[in-house]
Amino acid sequence: MNKKMLTYGLFVGGAIGAAAALLYAPLSGKELRKQMRESKDEWIKIANEFKENATELKESVTKLSQDGKEIIKELATDVKTAVEEWQHEIEPTKEAMQTEIKNIQKTIAELENKLQEGKDAIRPS
Repeated sequence: MNKKMLTYGLFVGGAIGAAAALLYAPLSGKELRKQMRESKDEWIKIANEFKENATELKESVTKLSQDGKEIIKELATDVKTAVEEWQHEIEPTKEAMQTEIKNIQKTIAELENKLQEGKDAIRPS
């Protein structure tokens, strides 16, 4: 694609340079018109090539856009699959942690009860 852009640049730059040379050349109006008529076919050829190259560039951008969409869809699918696998892999660890939390809560409740019983035993009735 860089070669095409370089070619476009050369054509456009050449066309602009040729136009500038024609307009600023020390020719009479009659000579200038004659020279422009003679170079008309070349200008038409350059314009047609530019049009073709612009069409090719548009097609390339469209294809690149479509390819990008497909890649993004594939990436999203891969990420979703990876997350699902990770969730499945951590399920046993998650269950073990929940069991451990319940055991800790039970132990805390038992300690609070013993502490309360100890306070009640120390208080004079």
